[in-house]
Amino acid sequence: MPAKDAEYVTLPDGRVMAADDYSARLELLTKPFTPEEIEKLPKQVRKNDEDRGRCEQGSRYSADGFYCGGWHARSMHLDYVGHAGITDRLNAADPMWHWEPFALTPVGTPLLSDGGMWGRMTVLGVTRIGFGDPGRNSGPNAIKETIGDFIRNAAMRFGVGTYLWSKSEAAAAKKIAEEDHDETPPQRQQPAPAQQSSGVNWGESLEQARGDAQRLASLRHMAAQAGAPDHYMAAVDAAIQEATPIEGVLTNA
Repeated sequence: MPAKDAEYVTLPDGRVMAADDYSARLELLTKPFTPEEIEKLPKQVRKNDEDRGRCEQGSRYSADGFYCGGWHARSMHLDYVGHAGITDRLNAADPMWHWEPFALTPVGTPLLSDGGMWGRMTVLGVTRIGFGDPGRNSGPNAIKETIGDFIRNAAMRFGVGTYLWSKSEAAAAKKIAEEDHDETPPQRQQPAPAQQSSGVNWGESLEQARGDAQRLASLRHMAAQAGAPDHYMAAVDAAIQEATPIEGVLTNA
């Protein structure tokens, strides 16, 4: 039994744990992954690039000198941790963590909308919103990738692997800017109609919404529908995380 004058934390779900144990669990969520746990995820330099080929030595399909052997358009290779590694980290930090979709279909499966699945993840009694999409997958693989992407996305709200995404997205944004300056693509796509007609200043909107998790979530949804670039979406994700810190309530036993 802990000493009666020891500090404890009461979680939002009613669980009580020693303050040092709670702090250790928070640190575990944001702890860097080992090199063995980090994988490489190809990310297209240009969103609508349809020229795909084997990513191998001497080909144009790697924009950063890393050759993964996969079949894709010219890409940066971002550091990331797969949903299995993320799940292991969540299990270690809080064995009672769970997630649920926003809504279910009549047959009881997760309802898909906006090109993917919205859901809630709860860790250490705190619930946050996440979104997952299937990428280029189809059929049963699309469902599995959607759930895996949701787990990665929602876990990032708790600080899991955030440093990887921040670093990788910054590098990708820089490379995209360099190639846009140095090389003119055959057909430069015009901004999406939603962006032209909305007249939204995305940078200003992000600054105005900082600190308000609900406004940021709405902004993310609008930006996704308008086809905002990935580095902007990553900035919104980081702002959402900052606006919803994990907190417990200190009590005395």
